[in-house]
Amino acid sequence: MRIITFASDFGNKDWFVSAVKGEILRINPSVRIIDITHELNPFDIKSAAFVLKMVYRNFPEGTIHLLVVDPGVGSKRKPLAVFSDGYFFVGPDNGVFSYVYKKPLVYEIKTPRGISATFHARDVFGPIAAKISLGIDLEHLGRRINRFKKFPFPEARLKKDKIYGEIIYIDRFGNLLTNIPSEFPLKKIRIEGAGEFKVKKFYAQGKLEKAFGIIGSSNFYEIACFKGDASVKLKIKVGDKVTGILI
Repeated sequence: MRIITFASDFGNKDWFVSAVKGEILRINPSVRIIDITHELNPFDIKSAAFVLKMVYRNFPEGTIHLLVVDPGVGSKRKPLAVFSDGYFFVGPDNGVFSYVYKKPLVYEIKTPRGISATFHARDVFGPIAAKISLGIDLEHLGRRINRFKKFPFPEARLKKDKIYGEIIYIDRFGNLLTNIPSEFPLKKIRIEGAGEFKVKKFYAQGKLEKAFGIIGSSNFYEIACFKGDASVKLKIKVGDKVTGILI
């Protein structure tokens, strides 16, 4: 059975998610649809790209990942179908696939006339994902292109006994994910204006609601609070600079 994952910033209050799933099932009633999340930050393309980077390989190769964070819906931005790293991706050409592009095959989807200018997830992306799940080749869905929107992953910079990075994502627990990879052995993480934080091995080693560093499941360092919200406690946001101090 083919799998389509679905992630968006639609939330779960309205009919948007169900409408997209319904259109997929009208085309392929036997496909399995798995929700990744529909609580992505509205219009936040870079956070959505990071979430996709973290999860897409947890699924079997050949999975179709439908990702819609699309503030440019209805504009001249291209709708895309992509094959990269053994997986298919469907969504807008706004950089949301930047972190999964690995020698990709990228196709600009042909869009039908008379569709909604505000709901391409239902009228374009969902049906394309369904057609791919039926085995339709990407070249039958549009024309191959070599120019598409892509932004680089923010790499941390090593200098002597320190590595310089930034906060790239904040999860629902308020954990502050950095772009410092776990391969670097750190004893402390410093955030200017917020302090220095010793690195622990697991969450429960931290004192209640006190901030500390830890290697998260993403294999990046993060700042966390045991049973607390580090983002609220420290008043930190995405893009704030951090410094890792090597052992």
